[in-house]
Amino acid sequence: MTHDQHDQHDNPGDEMNDRLELPPEELFNLLSDRALFGLDDADTNRLEELLRTNAWVRGDCMDDAVAQMAVAFDGAAVDADSMPTQVADRISQAVHAEIAADAIPANDIAGSISPATNSAPAGTLGWLGWVAAAAAIAVAVVAWQPFTPTIQNSSQLVSWVDQHPDAVRWDWAPGLVNPAEGVTGYVTFSPDSQEGYMLIKGLEPNDPRIQQYQLWIWDQEREPDPENPTPLADNVHPVDGGVFDVNDQGEVVIPIKLPLRVDQPYLFAVTVERPGGVVKSEKGSVPIIAKAPDA
Repeated sequence: MTHDQHDQHDNPGDEMNDRLELPPEELFNLLSDRALFGLDDADTNRLEELLRTNAWVRGDCMDDAVAQMAVAFDGAAVDADSMPTQVADRISQAVHAEIAADAIPANDIAGSISPATNSAPAGTLGWLGWVAAAAAIAVAVVAWQPFTPTIQNSSQLVSWVDQHPDAVRWDWAPGLVNPAEGVTGYVTFSPDSQEGYMLIKGLEPNDPRIQQYQLWIWDQEREPDPENPTPLADNVHPVDGGVFDVNDQGEVVIPIKLPLRVDQPYLFAVTVERPGGVVKSEKGSVPIIAKAPDA
């Protein structure tokens, strides 16, 4: 065995530790800015370059952090100092899992922990610090855009649409899985004000103790290829628009609650989920959708 081979044999974790190093601060900042505000072309190009040179970092990890926080607090503004410990733990664990999922096999990480000290290598600790920062950004996002609904009925909604010429207004249609027939109404959303509402009539009432409806919005500017949106692709992640309930009183007006900015919506879909909603839908039931009318 050569000297070089001996060194490699004695230090099997060196390569792994290199891969676990904390990513550049610039990468974290760009991912955070994209989740909060979006990026211009120059910053987008720089982000793509950094992701290529730090291939173990998941490009959607910040979006996942924000989505986790949105589900935990249902879109309400929160104070980071008063966050319940169990919620903070849930966010940190979930985001860490999302970042790590496609990077380092679990047995590789376990094999690098010393039984004597029960501690992980420095690179792993760096990951945990990065995840904590991601969770903090998620709190900031929710607090950054508190939402107070101003529309209570369909008459007020018609007036609101007239006052927001930038707003899309698309009718509901039967969805792709377990489609709901006979549902009427529309969804409207203003990219300028980041405010939107759903008018729904005829959707089956739900028991919020068992399941809730959840809105999802596909934003063309968040697509890997904005000129050719692919809503069903695995690497496309719609923005959570909040959970809501439908009673048997007929027509309802429901505000859209956004944890992330949406600048160019091209598809809305309602799914049926567990109480409180989910971060990523399996789309097992998609009763209604709304999109731009065919030209």
